[in-house]
Amino acid sequence: MGTTKTILLVEDDRALRSMVTKSLESNGYKVISAEDSVNANDQTKRRWGIVDLILSDINLPGLTGGEYADYLKAINPDLKIIYMSGAPVTDKAVQQHLHDQSATFLAKPFSLEEMNQAIRTALG
Repeated sequence: MGTTKTILLVEDDRALRSMVTKSLESNGYKVISAEDSVNANDQTKRRWGIVDLILSDINLPGLTGGEYADYLKAINPDLKIIYMSGAPVTDKAVQQHLHDQSATFLAKPFSLEEMNQAIRTALG
């Protein structure tokens, strides 16, 4: 499967970040991986135009996943967003991040197939 799509993965759990990165790369995606919004911002400054989708944990150190995604959406309104969280979709904090109708939610724990399906759907 070849693709030119680039995914910005922002996840503070090192083991999950590594597993997701490997899965995405094995499916042909280019991955920019970061543990928080500061690191993600540093990594994407030089390559901003290439990010097609953000796959971000909601609860991150510093800026939350939603706050960081709002910042990036102001730069690129076409950016696709998938939020991840161990909290249920009905959680008030999760709901606050889903105000953007283009954002979707992936509940942890999730299977790699569930993640890949959510990404395919988000990217069209």
